[in-house]
Amino acid sequence: MRKLAILILLCLGHLVAQGQQLLTPQGGFSQDTIHLGELVQYTLVHRHPDTLEVVLPAANYNFAPFELVDNTYYPTRTRNGISTDSAVYTLRTFEIDSVQQLALPVYLLRERDTVAYFAETSNIYLQQLVKEVREPLPIKADTELILIGEKFNWPLMLLWVTTILALSALIWLIFGQSIKRRYKLYRLRKDHLYYTSRFNSHKDRFQKSGVQSSLEKAVTLWKNYLTKLERSAINSFTTKEIVEFYNNDEEINTALRICDKAIYGNLQAEYEGETNLALGMLRRFSIQRYKLHRELIRNARDNA
Repeated sequence: MRKLAILILLCLGHLVAQGQQLLTPQGGFSQDTIHLGELVQYTLVHRHPDTLEVVLPAANYNFAPFELVDNTYYPTRTRNGISTDSAVYTLRTFEIDSVQQLALPVYLLRERDTVAYFAETSNIYLQQLVKEVREPLPIKADTELILIGEKFNWPLMLLWVTTILALSALIWLIFGQSIKRRYKLYRLRKDHLYYTSRFNSHKDRFQKSGVQSSLEKAVTLWKNYLTKLERSAINSFTTKEIVEFYNNDEEINTALRICDKAIYGNLQAEYEGETNLALGMLRRFSIQRYKLHRELIRNARDNA
């Protein structure tokens, strides 16, 4: 039924779209009658030139006298310059009017405003199941005992939660610094092993093939690792700034300038041996910085 309704509305929309006035959406219910609270589907289809930007009602739209239960939007389909937008809204109503109506809009987005175009009003009939209500309503008496389930012991639960939190706080107070220190050392070692593995891979690939991209990746990886290790934006520094950051270290100055010459001067073929030595210097320096930070974390335990 749902697919049939969509097909009918698409056909109607095609007829409307033959001219230039393509702004009248087609909408309708999937059935003629419903019961109170029963789910019903409303299909909305709109055809328009593909140059226009059109939006269908969203979940925050007021579907009164109906309530929105679910909505399904279908991808826009364009053919011969005509786009088709469609959606199916699953609705229900708890109003008791025998005839209920709905007309959904589509919104045309322009530069400075939004214009709403409504589909023709669709009617649906509410089928009454209760024909007659007698007054006063008869009340049925039931004096049998009802078994009530055991209540949850919230005070005991609160006591357990409080005890666990207190123990956790005590453990953290006593061993918190040691736990943090061990965790920092663990992360430091893990990051270093990951960096070393990737750096060696790029370095070996450059030594075997002389591919410039491997050299660039190795230098970039070196800068990113030191950025995280030193907690400073070294990967955005120039070579001169990096050398100054490390107090004009001669080894770093030499290694980075050799790599820059190979990368930007495209001279790696002529200076391949020199470039390999420069990569080794960068790796050795990063290992030294790793060991220095590791010792700083360990020494913090002795000073605490």
